[in-house]
Amino acid sequence: MASVFPIAAGTQSYDWGKVGRASKAAQYAASGVPGFTLDERKPYAELWMGTHPMLPSHLLGTQETLSDHLALVGSAIAGCFPEARMGNRPFLFKILAIQKALSIQAHPDK
Repeated sequence: MASVFPIAAGTQSYDWGKVGRASKAAQYAASGVPGFTLDERKPYAELWMGTHPMLPSHLLGTQETLSDHLALVGSAIAGCFPEARMGNRPFLFKILAIQKALSIQAHPDK
């Protein structure tokens, strides 16, 4: 199995995001996420890459989620990331495209 593999990210639309092509999140999605259609009237606030259950990444060209893939190859990376055995990883990578001011986001239980 390949140790490096491309993934397809997803976008989150929140009212504070930049609209249409002005959003880097939308631009990146338009250039690399199969099936993504950019709507010039829609705010695109975030581009997510990871295994978060709300918007899991998929291996590019497949319907296999990143978490499912990590569960299959988890033993290969478990030395660095023990959570990988269950398909988890220790981060969620986001690209933010902010149009309006945001409050500070904190996750005190993490």
